[in-house]
Amino acid sequence: MIRLRSLTAAVAGLLVAAAVPLAGVTAHPAAASDNGQSVRPAMGWSSWSFVRRTPTEAKIEAQADALVSSGLKDHGFVYVNLDDFWQKCDSNGFVVDTYGRWAVDTGKFPDGIKGVADYVHSKGLKFGFYVTPGIAKNAVTKNTPVEGTSYHAKDIADTSTTEKNYNCKNMYAIDYSKPGAQEFVDSWARQFASWGVDYLKIDGVGSADVPDVQAWDKALRASGRPINFALSNNLPIADAATWRKLANSWRTQGDVECYCGPGSNGSGYPLTDWSHVSKRFDSAASWQPYAGPGGWNDLDSLEIGNGDQVGLTADQRRSHFTLWSMAAAPLLLGTDLTQLDPVDKAMLTNDRLIGVDQDGVAAKRIVSSGVRQVWSKKESDGQYVVALFNTGTSGNATVSVNWSQVGFSGSGDVTDLWSGSHKGVIADSYSATLRPGETRLIRVKPANSLKAAAASPGFAVAPYEYLGWGSPQNPTSVMSATGVKWFTLAFVLSDGTCNPKWDGSRPLTGGSDQSTVNAIRAAGGDVVVSVGGWSGNKLGEKCSSASALAGAYQKVINAYKLKALDIDIENTEWSDATVRQRVVDALKTVKANNPGLKTVITFGTTSGGPDSTGADMIKRAANSGLANDVWCIMPFDFGGGTTNMGSLTTKAMEGLKAQVKSAYGYSDATAYTHIGLSSMNGRTDDSGELVRAADFRTMLAYAQQHHIGRLTYWAVNRDRACGSGTDGDACSGVSQQPYDYLKVFTQYTG
Repeated sequence: MIRLRSLTAAVAGLLVAAAVPLAGVTAHPAAASDNGQSVRPAMGWSSWSFVRRTPTEAKIEAQADALVSSGLKDHGFVYVNLDDFWQKCDSNGFVVDTYGRWAVDTGKFPDGIKGVADYVHSKGLKFGFYVTPGIAKNAVTKNTPVEGTSYHAKDIADTSTTEKNYNCKNMYAIDYSKPGAQEFVDSWARQFASWGVDYLKIDGVGSADVPDVQAWDKALRASGRPINFALSNNLPIADAATWRKLANSWRTQGDVECYCGPGSNGSGYPLTDWSHVSKRFDSAASWQPYAGPGGWNDLDSLEIGNGDQVGLTADQRRSHFTLWSMAAAPLLLGTDLTQLDPVDKAMLTNDRLIGVDQDGVAAKRIVSSGVRQVWSKKESDGQYVVALFNTGTSGNATVSVNWSQVGFSGSGDVTDLWSGSHKGVIADSYSATLRPGETRLIRVKPANSLKAAAASPGFAVAPYEYLGWGSPQNPTSVMSATGVKWFTLAFVLSDGTCNPKWDGSRPLTGGSDQSTVNAIRAAGGDVVVSVGGWSGNKLGEKCSSASALAGAYQKVINAYKLKALDIDIENTEWSDATVRQRVVDALKTVKANNPGLKTVITFGTTSGGPDSTGADMIKRAANSGLANDVWCIMPFDFGGGTTNMGSLTTKAMEGLKAQVKSAYGYSDATAYTHIGLSSMNGRTDDSGELVRAADFRTMLAYAQQHHIGRLTYWAVNRDRACGSGTDGDACSGVSQQPYDYLKVFTQYTG
């Protein structure tokens, strides 16, 4: 057979948009930052709320240790962010280094910032840092040089204007019309990159600071290190489109801290109070249209971890977490993780809540009546997440919502996301009587969509059919026999140039292939088109740039008005790192130009999960900001003989899940929704290796348990017993009835 799917023939295909989707995001008034960072909201810990003005190396490292030992890291909390007061001050403001940049207080950080960052990185975590706009008075007084240039501090400082600063003060504005101004910020960004900074918060930003934000955005891009760029605080919504274009998050209000503790400057417990949290409901509603992949509305720190002493009751803390998750806001903990309260730990490790935050969809407020609020968001799999709140401080309140307000009619199958309990099918509306500050968070599957899904497996199954060989069956006959609705049609290749054709020779439109697509759609189905495969000329190699490759992909999308595209990356296209990056960059363009398009990357694997090339591909995509929803491996050709291929497949999938989770910072639950498998039925390319129908049932059970994004196989052509011959392209090589394998997978509905 000509369809080799071994590791050495490794294939990568990308399914972007499955169970944790981005399709429900409101259209944005401006494009998101294309710096490749923060595809999902950041998760981690920040020093300001608890450590406040007294950070030290030991304190930051202790919190990093606690993120790991508590298990929070395993649920996606990966950033350790050092906020303000790391600097050294004198009577004139910030002490500066040779080039006018803030000097580190080595009394607090004896190993320097790089030492702290290295420690954080050694724990498998990411390091965040802090700065404010402008240039220090001491730099101007000393007229320090701008690193790498002939310019000096006095050449770029606007001494008639001061910048907001909360620590040493004494910061002058920078005049960006002056030569050397951008170069000064560039030098600072390079220094931070050399220290290992992964996240940078620039504080004290307002409308007048747009030039500073532009300069820092440019500097961070040129620093040679991927850095998540966050703005703070209380930014004006009038400039929301600008913040979205330049940064990865922006603080929508002032501090969530109440500054009502017994210590200096109001430090210590309580860290906050309900009024500071509840004020976020209105701002979250106003800012909702601006959130999406690459840029998020930051509601400030999540004050959960230390029980009631933070200043919130358990009900209020759950509402706090629920609002942040519904808003798809960054989840940056502000509490002392070395003293983690067990009740709060259970809240923070609830992957159902984390999944609501990480789905990349900011909810809309659909009910606001006194203390009663209801928020809703629709995910691209057709399910809704609905949050009901009693924002009052006294008295129970019954909060109700009609399904028609949520966005559908009829009945809905309801699951409580805080408890995980299934509430059953509920008709027309939902209500809950809530204590003061209490919330109810539910996931709702419209009953009519459940019936449709049960009757007709869709994109998640979509078996491969190759129309170029193997006596392909009539797809509409397959649909009638099995109930399947979608097919993955293979393969589009290069015609020898950067131009796509079926098998590199048949035209996209006007021929038999288009007739097949038309027939599938006329029968109520749809198609994924697969680009690539093992043999023939590959578009990724024949197209000389990412933009040209994106153009070739676009021709395929346009030809069939596709909702989904499979990039099946194998052989020399897979082994070339330059080509892999080209594919990633091209898919970013395609995703941006085709909202809602699902893209699949399918690739080979070892029995333990992706090999080093697979891991590299996933990391490249994550670092480049490609919002993959599902990565699909081909778990066969292991050389395992008669080994139980169902068990080996689930082992490989766990390895894939770990790679995707690590690269993107997902929780376990979210990572599962971003992975898929494409098995092979019957005898594989490796002599003696056999995938049985029983193995398919093992894979089905795994998919149903974890709600993976894709469960398919190679190929419909082979899903039948062999006749007198043993043509591996046209039959399975085992005793079976027609479509025995497909009938297993069609039981999967996502």
